[in-house]
Amino acid sequence: MLRTTLAGLRAHKVRLVLTAVAVMIGVGFLAGTLVYGDTARAAFYDDLARAARNVDASVGPDRMPFGDRTSGFAETTRRLGFDDLDKVRAVPGVARADGRMAERLSMLDPQGRLIANFGRAGWAVSVPGDATLSMFDTSSGRLPERDGEIAIDATTAETYGFRVGAPVSVVGPGAAPVGLTLVGTFDLGANKRFAGLSVAALTPGDMRGIAGATGYAEIVATAAPGVGEGELAARVRGSLGGGAHVLDGAALRQAYAVAAAKYVNGFLIVLFAFGLVALAVSVFVIANTFAILVAQRVRELALLRCVGASRRQLFGSVVLEALVVGVVASAGGLLASAAVGWALLVGRDALGHAVRIDRLVVGPSTMVIGLVAGTVATVLAALLPAFTASRVPPMAALAAAPLEAAVPGHRARRLAGAWLLAAVGAAFVAAGTRAPGFLGVPVVFLGAVGLFGAAVAAGPFVIGRLTAWAGWLPTRLFGAPARLAVQGARRNPKRVAATTGALAVGLALMSLFAVLLATTRVQSERELDENFSVDYVVTGGFVAGAQAPAVPSGVLDALRTRPEFAAVAGARSRGGQVSGRRAEVWSMEPGALATVLRPEVMSGSVAAFGPGTAALRGPFAAAVGATVGSTVTLHQRSAGGAELSLRVVALYDDAPTDGEVLVDWSDYAAAFGSAGPDSVLVKAAEGVPAETSRAAVDAAVAQEPRLQVSSQAEWRERLTETLDRQLLVFQALLGMSIVIALTGIANTLALSVLERTRESALLRALGLSRRQLRLTLVLEAVLMSAVGATVGTLLGVLTGAAAAVGLIRQYGHGHPVIPVGQLVLYAALATFAAAFAALPPARRATRTSVSAAMSAE
Repeated sequence: MLRTTLAGLRAHKVRLVLTAVAVMIGVGFLAGTLVYGDTARAAFYDDLARAARNVDASVGPDRMPFGDRTSGFAETTRRLGFDDLDKVRAVPGVARADGRMAERLSMLDPQGRLIANFGRAGWAVSVPGDATLSMFDTSSGRLPERDGEIAIDATTAETYGFRVGAPVSVVGPGAAPVGLTLVGTFDLGANKRFAGLSVAALTPGDMRGIAGATGYAEIVATAAPGVGEGELAARVRGSLGGGAHVLDGAALRQAYAVAAAKYVNGFLIVLFAFGLVALAVSVFVIANTFAILVAQRVRELALLRCVGASRRQLFGSVVLEALVVGVVASAGGLLASAAVGWALLVGRDALGHAVRIDRLVVGPSTMVIGLVAGTVATVLAALLPAFTASRVPPMAALAAAPLEAAVPGHRARRLAGAWLLAAVGAAFVAAGTRAPGFLGVPVVFLGAVGLFGAAVAAGPFVIGRLTAWAGWLPTRLFGAPARLAVQGARRNPKRVAATTGALAVGLALMSLFAVLLATTRVQSERELDENFSVDYVVTGGFVAGAQAPAVPSGVLDALRTRPEFAAVAGARSRGGQVSGRRAEVWSMEPGALATVLRPEVMSGSVAAFGPGTAALRGPFAAAVGATVGSTVTLHQRSAGGAELSLRVVALYDDAPTDGEVLVDWSDYAAAFGSAGPDSVLVKAAEGVPAETSRAAVDAAVAQEPRLQVSSQAEWRERLTETLDRQLLVFQALLGMSIVIALTGIANTLALSVLERTRESALLRALGLSRRQLRLTLVLEAVLMSAVGATVGTLLGVLTGAAAAVGLIRQYGHGHPVIPVGQLVLYAALATFAAAFAALPPARRATRTSVSAAMSAE
């Protein structure tokens, strides 16, 4: 039996190749998804957590709040001692260590004006002592090597027009300007710690002399080979005692990423869900191919029974063949996935670096999972067909009756299994829509797998009727070939269901990802618009403890005439007492709430906003115990201390300012006196680049050098680019699902036509011409693709919309986005691919001699 099995593999090369291709597709898709997931995760962390790159342990001052580790270096004067770096280097298991100094430092623009963002000074950081532990990448020039040199972040250099070699002034001791020479620029990634602020890199000497550094804000270390992150962090913690706060590298990277983009966990969960679906689809493709393959070989297996092979030997022969094919093809699938990843890296230059992926990440776990999953799935996929074939009586199998006719009792079990899978799948989908946030996505994906399996199991019982409906028009257009195609599908529904199932699952997968991707894109854009509802704030200056100077009306008018802006509104803001609690009270000019500058309302409505009303930021409302409909009191400074009662009409979250209480323009004037706006809120128009909108703002305020422009546009654009890059990774995964669907169609169609060699020859013998036979086979493929595309698209849209509900629940509003045009394109592409895939085997069937085909078996 062993020699017979190996001889059969050599003798049936086409069958062997088609089977191996199916396994390679499944393993390649699974491994490719894992590889892209690991690569995307690495790229995501590299951009959002660049400061934690190569860091296995991070040491900061004691009692530093966890959030401060990412929102900014500790705003306290406490620092680690310079000798603490030597202590860390002496810890066993530390391969490299470096100290990072960081202090507040204001920079002046080329016109000598203070660079301040929303009243906050910039940062000065020390140049890295170890390049592998640098928190930034050099963009141009070099880093400072001697005192008197400076490097600045690329965003600040681009915004203010600094060039390498030019002088840069910073505010040194005693508020005196200090001139330095710019020697380079650097890229910090999407680091929330420095969002919108100027950052300068100085030598250790200038950090002490100019920035006033008295110690390290952070000490980072890399572990020696064989030492884990957690183990290294524990050793460093034990060495420094209770005078330091130590995080391992994984915790630090996660904290950085979450601080920069709070939905990073959702990104990773969705990647995990992609892996689950990839595994399920891979198993299905392999199982589907083996079901067709064993059904095709019933007579061959029965002949072995007739010449003395036992059921056990027959069963073992099929399983052994599956094992050999599984191991070889799984290895090929791993190589294919790596080749696709390599092509992605090579082609990134052609994409204009839109996908920032510096290396392909292929972890050992991916190799093991791909090889084991492919081999095990192949063997498991062969078990049921092999068991079924071994039960067929030899004489019954040698007859012309199909396999399902020879083995009774399948119908009831198959229907029961389909209903069970449908019920379990629907339960998982329903549970996923109610799960909190992103956790619902993998739950819905598991439910989707159940629904896909139910559709495949029920296929033989509904495929005939669906094909007949789909064939109504073709039979009237093409006559006998179309009728033969419909009758062929109805005569052997199990074979047609197996072929259609591959297409349906592929289209369902594509539709699911398309809906989820479209929803993610719309929701992320909306969330960014709400988180960054204002791009620029023009102020009359910052005067501690006093009302800020008014912005000249000419500047306000100049800004309003610029086409680069979607909304411009004057605003006022000042600290006050609201219901006995200190709060930042703010107001915008009448009509501003009707623009994109309005806050994100969590409850209530700004439609009722007007004199005598107020809107409160959520946390402040909770602090004073206010809800929509409550009354709060505002202390009026301009009315001798009288209190103004205001009815709360809305609670909001994200807003154009950090103000906690929004009041009407007239109420603000009554409380703090009449005056012009002390700031101007500016929102750039859709599609206007940050450099263009910034130039328009600078042009409008050029005649008023005392004004200050604070900006979040550059930070928003950087974060948008980062998120877009990750969406491109998902699009790559979607592209892989398209490839697996189309290749699966071609593979199953080829096997289906090869199985029907005698049938095709009989039709030729009865008078069907070669052209008519070819048309019959192609029309049958088109009908199957139409049915499979319809069923798959409906399933994909259903489960994709359910998975999108998890995203929407996390964002708090919106609805699933159904990309109708994209789905129609996928269905048309699948139909065309099915017709094209049927041409080669149809041509082979028409060219084969009728007498040779009739005696082929």
